[in-house]
Amino acid sequence: MQAIIDFLNFLTPYGIYSYLVMFLVLLACGFGLPLPEDVVLISGGILTARGVCSFWVTNLVCLVGVLVGDGIIFFLGRRYGATIKSSFLFRHIMTEKVDHKISNIFARYGDKVVFMARFMPGLRMPIYLTAGTYKLSPLKFFALDGFAALISVPIWVWVGYIFGDNFELLERKIRQFKFGVIGMALTFIAVLIIYHLVKRRFIQKI
Repeated sequence: MQAIIDFLNFLTPYGIYSYLVMFLVLLACGFGLPLPEDVVLISGGILTARGVCSFWVTNLVCLVGVLVGDGIIFFLGRRYGATIKSSFLFRHIMTEKVDHKISNIFARYGDKVVFMARFMPGLRMPIYLTAGTYKLSPLKFFALDGFAALISVPIWVWVGYIFGDNFELLERKIRQFKFGVIGMALTFIAVLIIYHLVKRRFIQKI
């Protein structure tokens, strides 16, 4: 909660230029900036409630910000392969332990992990980078990541917009909605897994 208050105080003086600041910060979050995206999204929602920004423009700017940041990381992995993991910029994040963990997640869930990554702070950037090194189709990457972003971005902006006037209530709602968003993501993943299992058994019977 304190992080939201601090970022909101940082953002407020920029007025209409808050759009640019939110976009740049979300872009930096894609590169591993140690600031949860939720903080930026909720703060943006509070500014819309205060009439500083437009609700729909804030949603659009934030959505583009997260997708551009994710896409840059994905294409860096796709273009430079595994060598980028040992570069100065990424090696403190992509440690051998993290790399091994991500590989296990991909082995278990396949490309569906790109959708899951939106709800896995701390592993998001390494997962997108690894998806690039595995040569995942850009169309599939943006379909999965975009669908996840279409769930998470508007929800957190809306939470800030509706509950931002009461920080105690906002804190309670953040906890509730975190469980709700994660629940939606897990439900989607479960449906996908069941679909693929049923499809595989159907094909085996033919």
